Amino acid sequence: MSTPGAGHEFPRQEVSWLKRDALLFAYSIGCKADELHFLYELHPNFAVFPTYPIILPFKLTDQEVTDFYARSGGSPIPGVPKFDYRRVVDGQRKLTILKPLPPTSEGKKFELRNKVIGVYDKGKPGTVIETEQTIVDKETGEIYSRTVSSGFFVGQGNWGGPKGPSNVNYAPPEGKQPDAVHVVQTTPETAHLYRLNGDYNPLHATPEPGAKMGFGGAIVHGLFSWNSAAHGVLRELGGSDPKNLKEIQARFASPVIPGDKLITEIWRTGSLQDGYEEIRFVTKNVMIDRGTSTSRAVSSFTPKYVKLTYKSSSVSTRFPSLVRANSSVSNARATSSNSDNEDPWPLHLRNQKWESLQLNHEGQASNFGTFWLRDNCQCSKCIHPDTRQRTVDTFAIPDDIRIKYLSYEKDGVKVDWSDGHHAYYPFPWLKSHSNKPVSKLEPKSELHFREIKSYVPGRDSTFPTFPYADIMADDGALRDWLEGIYDWGFAFVQGVPTNPESTEALLKRIAFIRNTHYGGFWDFTADLTFKDTAYTTEFLGAHTDNTYFTDPARLQLFHLLSHTNGDGGASLLVDGFRAASILREESPQDFELLMSTNHPYHSSGNEDVCVQPAEQAPVLKIHPELQRLYQIRWNNYDRAAKKNWNWEEQVKWYTAARHWDEIIRRKDMEIWTQLEPGTALIFDNWRMLHGRSEFTGKRRMCGGYINNDDFISRYRLLKFGREEVLRNIGNDQWSLDNPNYYI
Repeated sequence: MSTPGAGHEFPRQEVSWLKRDALLFAYSIGCKADELHFLYELHPNFAVFPTYPIILPFKLTDQEVTDFYARSGGSPIPGVPKFDYRRVVDGQRKLTILKPLPPTSEGKKFELRNKVIGVYDKGKPGTVIETEQTIVDKETGEIYSRTVSSGFFVGQGNWGGPKGPSNVNYAPPEGKQPDAVHVVQTTPETAHLYRLNGDYNPLHATPEPGAKMGFGGAIVHGLFSWNSAAHGVLRELGGSDPKNLKEIQARFASPVIPGDKLITEIWRTGSLQDGYEEIRFVTKNVMIDRGTSTSRAVSSFTPKYVKLTYKSSSVSTRFPSLVRANSSVSNARATSSNSDNEDPWPLHLRNQKWESLQLNHEGQASNFGTFWLRDNCQCSKCIHPDTRQRTVDTFAIPDDIRIKYLSYEKDGVKVDWSDGHHAYYPFPWLKSHSNKPVSKLEPKSELHFREIKSYVPGRDSTFPTFPYADIMADDGALRDWLEGIYDWGFAFVQGVPTNPESTEALLKRIAFIRNTHYGGFWDFTADLTFKDTAYTTEFLGAHTDNTYFTDPARLQLFHLLSHTNGDGGASLLVDGFRAASILREESPQDFELLMSTNHPYHSSGNEDVCVQPAEQAPVLKIHPELQRLYQIRWNNYDRAAKKNWNWEEQVKWYTAARHWDEIIRRKDMEIWTQLEPGTALIFDNWRMLHGRSEFTGKRRMCGGYINNDDFISRYRLLKFGREEVLRNIGNDQWSLDNPNYYI
């Protein structure tokens, strides 16, 4: 039987959002700094948090605050009384995500389509209006999300309407402890931040409406609790991957007072549908009784569910299924040896010819060619256990190699090959080498910068500094030092004994010291032993070293051992990545010119030396696959005359170079410091420009270079561990937990 108002469609309304709207939403619901793909617009995997469609019916296209009451009551529903929207609270929400929203609506037209499902009279407590809201591409008609919502109009019942259906309760598994718990501490400011998303109901900002409704004052948005719970489930069980959330439903059971602690208990059910597992959760708000030391807990959400692709937070994440692909005749067999495991992962065999294995994992299908699998067996007969080099003769493998027998083990897959070889493939290794086009480091359409920490003169007062004794004694301290260099671009080491031997030992904690035509480890004064401006007392402008090498050194360390009978010689650093970001913002065309125009460089001061790189290089070097700036080459001292360069191109490049030079000379770009004996300075020569003021007297300096590959190898091994680095050799999938991401 149709209920009053059912089927009524409200006027369609345009909705829009910017990247900053998506950033604000993610921050306001509790996304953390380790979820940068929700919080940083230049992250390569930047995405709108999947529940963002919930806020669009409130926000519409607004970039300014709105009158909540005036907007909410504007369109009456035929056949039912006119309700007072000043006394409405959220009742329930069910969101189904059909397609992820793009990071911004710019370039598309989206609209909200809103219709009434039913209006239900709950007697004296009030009335429920249930609606269906869809976010639709106006031009194509494609639906991105569908939300079933209910609003509860407090004290506005007894008008003779139908009572409506009873609520369905999704209880957690009986007698089972939660698989995860997510805790959010609200504050008096929580609702004030969340309302900036577009939900400007005064109930959440000022105490008067809540007092009239019996809440005693302002309450937190029900949809804040709803969204923060969704975030908790996705973070704890879904690896914070937006693709892993398909559908979520929750009913609001009690108000949340600013200052309450929200505790979401989460259970896996093991119930799978279309690759998604049903998850049950309950959110409780713990309220401190004013004036006493006791606490009580009431349910903010009754038990509800979410459909989620489960992703373990441990390193032993398994794959939901292995599928045999391509059909033909074969006597291959497959078994599962973990049928008694409390968390079985079924093996599905569909075909008869093992030309490839298909792995279905996290909603993505990955195919592994059988020849590739045999060629890349990881056993000790195929990979030397000491050298980790391949020992199998690839071209001795029969080109018609086949799988004869496959068994699914607890931590991997055993395969018996038709050539008699027995192989084992751990799941983490398969995951690292899966062929997932969505995650692959394909050429990007937009250049970006990696996440960095940048020291800004006038804003920051403390340099990244590390103690010599700790670095020399502990690999954990060494890792922290290398991470500081990678993040900040430079670091100081204090407490270095003022002798060259101790400084050399410090460098060798990273790797062997690079030999060049200047020697290996330097111990020098300004005596022009080598014909280079660095060996004078003159001013040195900001530059990078080794522009004349095919492979410039990555790290450079200086330690001032002594300075007598004079002064001056302050050291200069400029963050080249920060300068490049400013250049791109101020003049994209200048940035493009310094990125695309190659130049020759040379080192020819000494008569027995004329070093030139194998190929010319631009000032700003971009990784061809990552589309990420990863190296600065700027040394006006070593730049040679460029040939075959027409006049128009010359004018454009010199204009761009002048702009770049002006940026790196700005006062808020120049980091000046006076080196002292006992404190060494190390910096990333691929990122930081360095220089020196003029000085008098005699200075004795020591230091050296470290190659890029040696530095990155040491850093990755200390950061991830040898096993993880080895497992990811050849893995070119975009992920912050992939060691190969760090270049």
